[in-house]
Amino acid sequence: AAERARGADVRVVYSPRDALRLAAEQPGREVVFVGIGFETTAPTTAATLLEAEQRGLTNFSLLSLHKTMPAALRALLDLGETPLDGFLLPGHVSVVTGSECYRFLADEYGVGGVVTGFEPQDVLEGLLTLVRQERPAVAIQYRRAVRPEGNRVAQGLLAEVFEPCDADWRGLGVVPGSGLAIRERHAAHDAARRFGLEEAGPSREPAGCRCGEVLRGVLDPVDCGLFGRACTPGHPVGACMVSSEGSCAARYRYRGLQTAGGAA
Repeated sequence: AAERARGADVRVVYSPRDALRLAAEQPGREVVFVGIGFETTAPTTAATLLEAEQRGLTNFSLLSLHKTMPAALRALLDLGETPLDGFLLPGHVSVVTGSECYRFLADEYGVGGVVTGFEPQDVLEGLLTLVRQERPAVAIQYRRAVRPEGNRVAQGLLAEVFEPCDADWRGLGVVPGSGLAIRERHAAHDAARRFGLEEAGPSREPAGCRCGEVLRGVLDPVDCGLFGRACTPGHPVGACMVSSEGSCAARYRYRGLQTAGGAA
């Protein structure tokens, strides 16, 4: 909104292909697509960049802010702030990556993990699988969509276009090798190189917001002084309350439920 107020043409698109179409329709204008998300969305971004090269659309470029999951899980475990007994691993990400990339959880940290789907039954089955593990291992509950080796075609697109780079995460800081930077051979479509863009620097939470601690699992959202008062789904202060999938938004929605350990 701030950039629009200064005259920038900022548009919301449903896919990078929409941005590519804009570049083709308006060859006299520079079109920059901001690539966000994890391994789930990054292959489509990579394929779009390659299509731009093939079609000679020199006015299309990509600003890659994509991130990858395994390095973030390692960083979380290395912090040692929370006694983690196991992970429910992301289903959509794992459609691309497979489960083998999480093997280090059990081998190096002694922590089990289960790649789980999104339906209530999936989550319950994932939890049950974790509880029944006799020793830490990485398993797949979401077998209708995920294979151990993942999607080789999508992985090939990622390897062709991107290379690992350090990336800043909310609550974790800079995590080495957790980002996806555009390789030098595709520099002609890299917005950061083309326009000399500098990194924004570490993210800062609004005053009083403790979203980073919530995301690391060291703070219950209700223990944040803003929760349910200044910060609600209708008037969110921090990122964890903005989306219906956010930790604080979920805690707010189900705050009346009780669990064996107390309020949920």
